[in-house]
Amino acid sequence: MATQTKLIAIALFVSTLASPRAHAQRPEGPGPLPGDPAVSMKGPGRDLPERGGPGRKHGRPDADRGARANGQGPGRNHRFEGLTSLTTVSGTVGQLVGNDDAILDGFTLNTGSGSTTTVKFPPHLGGQVQKAVKAGSTVSVTGYTDKTPNGESLFRMNSLTAGKVTVDDSPPVRLATPPAPPTLTTVTGKIADYRIGRGGRVNALVLDNKTVVSIPAHVAYQLTDLAKKGSAITVQGYPKQVRDGQVQLEKVNVLRASVLTINGQQYLVR
Repeated sequence: MATQTKLIAIALFVSTLASPRAHAQRPEGPGPLPGDPAVSMKGPGRDLPERGGPGRKHGRPDADRGARANGQGPGRNHRFEGLTSLTTVSGTVGQLVGNDDAILDGFTLNTGSGSTTTVKFPPHLGGQVQKAVKAGSTVSVTGYTDKTPNGESLFRMNSLTAGKVTVDDSPPVRLATPPAPPTLTTVTGKIADYRIGRGGRVNALVLDNKTVVSIPAHVAYQLTDLAKKGSAITVQGYPKQVRDGQVQLEKVNVLRASVLTINGQQYLVR
C-alpha cells in the first residue's frame, strides 16, 4: 500500500513539472485549415484589400489591368488591343482625302451597290499610295473597321493592292540626316474664318492672306471674344513642314502659333 502511494505521488510530481513546458509549446489556437478565409484571401483569384499608397493611382494594379483589358483604361479609345481580325474590301477609288492640314491620309472606296467606305492610312504612306492609285483604280484593301471619337466609321488600311503594286503599313524610314528645324516666322493679317476640326471644335484661324494659324482647341475657346472675324492679328510661329513620304493635296501655309498679338496685346500660346 505504501509503495502504491509513493508511485502515485511520483506520477503527480512528474506531471506537474511537464505541464508548463507543454503549455509553452502549444499554439495559441488551432492552425488554419485549407479553405479557411485567413488563407484564401491571399490566394490567387481572390480580391485583396485595395491600397491607395504612393504610386498607386487607382488602387490595386490588377484592377487597372482589368479595366485596360476591356478598353476602359486611360489613353484607350474604347477598342480592344491585341489581336484584331483583318478583312479585305475591294472596289474603285473615288476621291483622295487629307487631314486638317491637307496632308494625304486616305481615300474613298466605292464598294458597289452605292456603298462608300473611307479608307485611312498613316500620312507617311501618302507618297506610295498616290503613286499606286488614282480616281477609278480598282484596289483591294486589307484592314479593319474602326470608329473615330465622334462616331465616324472608317476602314484602317493594313495593306493595299492595286494591280501588281502592294503598299504595306510599314513604319516611316528614319532619315540619315534630319531636316533643318523651321525658322520663326511673323505673319500679319485679318481673321477671315475659323477652321473646324473633325472633333467639331475650332483648331485654327484662317487669315485673309490664306495663312492657316494652327492653335490648340482650348486656346481657341479663350479667343472667343478677342479674335472675332475681321480682327487684325499678328502671329509668330513655325511653319508646318511636310515630312518625308507625305503629300500635301493643296498648297496651304500652316503656321503653328507661338505668340499672338491682338489689339496691341501679346499672348503666349501654350
